[in-house]
This record gives sequence, structure tokens and C-alpha cells, in this order.
Amino acid sequence: MLRFIKAYGRGRSRLLDALLACMLMALLAPTGARAQEDAPRQETAMERRGIHVMMGSRSSLPQVERLITELAPALGLNWIVLEVGGQFAYQSHPEVAEPDSMNADDARRLARLAREKGIRLVPEYQCLGHQSWGEDIGALLRAHPEFEETGETDTSRPRRDHLRSWCPNNPEVYRVVFDLIDELIEAFEADAFHVGMDEVFVLGRCPRCKGTRNAKLYAKAVNDLHGHIVGERGVEMMMWGDRLLPPTFGYNRWESSHNDTWAAVDLIPTDIVICDWHYGVMEDYPSVRYLQSKGFRVWPAGWDEEAAVRQLIEMSRRDNSGRMVGYLATTWVGVETLVPALAGDETASDSRHLPGVVAAVKVAAELAGE
Repeated sequence: MLRFIKAYGRGRSRLLDALLACMLMALLAPTGARAQEDAPRQETAMERRGIHVMMGSRSSLPQVERLITELAPALGLNWIVLEVGGQFAYQSHPEVAEPDSMNADDARRLARLAREKGIRLVPEYQCLGHQSWGEDIGALLRAHPEFEETGETDTSRPRRDHLRSWCPNNPEVYRVVFDLIDELIEAFEADAFHVGMDEVFVLGRCPRCKGTRNAKLYAKAVNDLHGHIVGERGVEMMMWGDRLLPPTFGYNRWESSHNDTWAAVDLIPTDIVICDWHYGVMEDYPSVRYLQSKGFRVWPAGWDEEAAVRQLIEMSRRDNSGRMVGYLATTWVGVETLVPALAGDETASDSRHLPGVVAAVKVAAELAGE
């Protein structure tokens, strides 16, 4: 083709030469190249073999390092989602840091160790909901109670109401939170960021939000975060998927939305990776198909029941339409006890879930590596 155009162009005008050059570029360009420029690369099933762990105080850093350098490689895991939250010495807003938190140098060291082991290390900051657990209020709302969606503190309310939220319509929230996210992205040298967003039960109660449908409030929070993380920072965004699932799927109030946030699924960008968590044994997990059909990449996640993990992985593989990217093992026990237990060391823990978590992580790693 090149020889033909060159020969044909001899003696022709510069205008014709330019026209032929444009034709050549069009012929050599892959079909749909422009349309695919911003599309995420399609991943193979089980490409992401991950574990989600919660950062404790700075004294737990040796266990995180051990997870990165020893246990994750031994288990064949190549992604670690580290829920940092307030356990970081933020310079922009030091008032929202917990005591004895890791610092930016610690994060850079973890990032370097992860790169050396071929592991993607993803920081997480819990956004919108989960700003408390019962009477334990997180650092953000302790420092800025004016951010809370509602000032009610009646402990006789249902347990799920104790998961406080920030107001998605308060612009001052994001002036703080975006700074925190930026610090984590820079310190961890991250190319992906997890925003949490699960189990949001408290919405639409403050004067700014009353009268607005919960789906729109939830979508606004997601879109504001996406605009900063993806739009401005160029980093992949991940989130939990329970608030995007309708109650008709048969999941409980924790694993799906019974408070009208589920319609947000059609109001948010589809380049977000949805971590679709389910912890019990079910005959089917329809959300894996559903979220893929909406255009999202889906990262199924289980917890502490071996049978449930096996079933979720099997059904996710069966229902993979090209956007199911792997399996994420959640743990929900302190990393300082999780890591020794994974290593087979004797460890004292008051968590009744720890033995099941360890067994489930190991069986998931075996199945995901097949």
C-alpha cells in the first residue's frame, strides 16, 4: 500500500499528496479507534485476584508489609485494597487523622514493596456513608460535625441508622475530602482508588437534601467523586455495589438497596469498577449479570464462608460476559491478627470470624488461580 501511494503520487500536486496521506492514515487506523480511546481495557476472568484489608495504627505496618512481600505472592494475589480512612497523617487537614497513623513515607514504602512484587496497591477512603459504627464516630465527623447528614443521635434507632453519612449537597465536604484523596493518591503513587460507598442508609434528611430522591443524592456523591478522581486525577475509581442493586434480587438490606438508591445505577459513569459483595450461599447471584449488563466491570467479593465463596466464584465465572474481572476477598478483621493467622502462626483474637476468613481467603486464592 505504501509503495502504491508513493508511486501514484509522483508528479502530482502537494494537495493530492496530502489527500493521499490522509487516506493512508485512515486505512491504517484500527476500526473504532477514537470510540475506544477512553474505554477501559477488557480484562480476562480472574485477572484481579485481590484481598481487602483494613489499616490499623502505625504499629500494624509490619503486618501490612508482610502481607505484601510474603503472603500475597504465596497465595497468588496481585491486588490489595487497603482501607486507610483516618489512619493516615494528613497534612492538608490534620484534624481528620486518627492518633498514631501512618505517614506519607510509610505509604511510599508500601507502594514500592508492592511494585517489586507485581501487586497493585489501592488505597481506600470510605465516602458518604460509614462515617460511624454505632457510637464510634469516624475522624472526619468528629472533626467536622457540620458535615453530617443529620444531627440525630438517638441510639434507639435501628442499627443501620448508626452508620452516619455526610451530606452529599454540602460543598464544604468535598473541599476537605478531595484534599484527603489527593494525599492518598500521591503518597501511595496509586493508579486506582476505592471510595467505599457501601451501606448508605442515612440520606435525604437534612434541609439541603430533603425532597430529593435518594437515588439522585447517591448519584451526585458518586459523580462528584468520579469527577475529581477520574476526571482530574486520571485514576481508576472503585466502589462497593450494594446501593446500586434493587430489592427485587432477593438480597438483604445490607447487600442491596431497600432505600431507593438503586436507580443511581443509570446515573453514574460505567468506567467505575463495581465491587459486588455477597457473603451468604445463594443459588444465584443475579447482580453479577446485572451490573455487567449496565456496562460496568464487576469485581465479585465474598467474606468468611467457604461454601459461599465457592458458589460466588463459580456463578461469577458462569455469568462472565467479558466484564467480570476476578475475585476480591474481604476480611473485616484487624490486619495485625489477620496476617499472622494467614501465615499459620498462633494468634490470639476475639474475632469469631477469623478462622472462617482465613479459610475463605485461601480457598478463593486456590479457585481464582485455576
